[in-house]
Amino acid sequence: MENEDYPAMDLLINSELIYQHFGQWPIFAHFEVSKAIFETHPTGRGSVTFTLSHQKDCQLQIQFSGIQEMVFENFRGQNVLHELLFEERGSLIKATFISDSGLEAMIVADEAIVLSLSAN
Repeated sequence: MENEDYPAMDLLINSELIYQHFGQWPIFAHFEVSKAIFETHPTGRGSVTFTLSHQKDCQLQIQFSGIQEMVFENFRGQNVLHELLFEERGSLIKATFISDSGLEAMIVADEAIVLSLSAN
């Protein structure tokens, strides 16, 4: 899938689920990060899985594996995004969570995958 406006979207495995649901690539404004699960793996690759909800419209799970760099601050009872940016960083993917309220995060990982997107 090619997207000239958001080229890093092609690095996000299963990104077509997001595009198909919204009909375009969203900026993720008003999504709420309700859960973050950190895991270690026998391979030595750490991962974090975020659950994001969008105004009772849908729930989205995105997992980042092979974390190379991470900032994770201000996770609170309500973590509302202003924007979620995906960028290429060489062969890696970088995600920046820009907040209206709560969580501020940045992750650089080997891989990012949309695990699920369910409509409510």
